[in-house]
Amino acid sequence: MTRLYYPLSRLWPDYLRAGIGLAICLGLLLFASPQSVIFTLLVGLSLLLAWLGAITVWRQQIEITLDASGAARSGRWGLGRQLVMPWSGLRNVTLRYYSTRRDRSEGWLQLTIEGEQGILRADSDLIGFPVLVEQAIAAATARGVALSEATRLNAARLPAIAPKDARR
Repeated sequence: MTRLYYPLSRLWPDYLRAGIGLAICLGLLLFASPQSVIFTLLVGLSLLLAWLGAITVWRQQIEITLDASGAARSGRWGLGRQLVMPWSGLRNVTLRYYSTRRDRSEGWLQLTIEGEQGILRADSDLIGFPVLVEQAIAAATARGVALSEATRLNAARLPAIAPKDARR
């Protein structure tokens, strides 16, 4: 049984962005007139940054347990609902690459596993992400689930584009 999780070392930039952005917006709100457009924009931006912080907290508490029979997502802090995804109920596996550079030299991968019980999503910041990808693709191949060409190409490039400390 393998336990996969999002470590703080990969999430702190999101916490930092959300915290600094929220502090700036809330600070500027003190000087804006409540009836102004600027006030409305700052409130909207503050809500967006608070949402980024909440999503980051949500990601930090996720734990995915992986074994030969399937994958299960649970919350380490008791948040969210548990999802058990047996490989026998697998319907689709998609691996997408989202580039942050025009030359596609940097970016992240997102794995989507669809099954009878629901959808499990994980990105390449997850410790052990390549193991999850390999097992999901192997299960899909064994069950005869068709994989898209993009999924096959991204899986073949996984060692080159996954974060170095995720390849354990």
